[in-house]
Amino acid sequence: MIESITKQSNISAGGDVAGRDIYKNYLPQVTWYQRKFLRLAEEVELDQRYNKTIEDLDYFETILDGTKGLEEKLTDGGRNKNEIALALRQKQKFAKKQEKYKYYESAQWINSHLFAEILLKFNDYIKPLIDSNVDKNTIFTSVGKMVIEPIVQKLNVEGADDNYLCYDAEDVLGMVYYLTGRCHINWTNYGDV
Repeated sequence: MIESITKQSNISAGGDVAGRDIYKNYLPQVTWYQRKFLRLAEEVELDQRYNKTIEDLDYFETILDGTKGLEEKLTDGGRNKNEIALALRQKQKFAKKQEKYKYYESAQWINSHLFAEILLKFNDYIKPLIDSNVDKNTIFTSVGKMVIEPIVQKLNVEGADDNYLCYDAEDVLGMVYYLTGRCHINWTNYGDV
């Protein structure tokens, strides 16, 4: 599929007297995420399954400390029973999609990169708020603005033609909770954990 995009681009491109492709710099570039979404579509359509988990994704699926689960971490972070129940549903919504596409290598790459972005944004923007004892509503509003929204915007552009994962804001928040359950994200300062 990617080759066909390149071939189509070359057909329509013109050359100058020396035969150089003068329009090459004006053609849209396919990004890493776009290539992975295109490749995912090919893998699903051709049923090309991958029977391993890539190392990058395996890191995020590993439980780091294992002492506290999602519910306890959210309780420690000041969330109430209803908020925790919603978080569990959101995590489950994402986990079902992840399970459905877990045998497609491109889906694994997409998820591992999204996990990395979520973790980076959380540590850069949310962890300092938690460490400063900012109130829980400000923290969760900041998660929406600083973590969820930018990733959903990226997915809306990069995955505009995605017909398989189709991640929305609730799925991305589910990824945050998935990482919480795997002890990559904490909602309170546990010290050196």
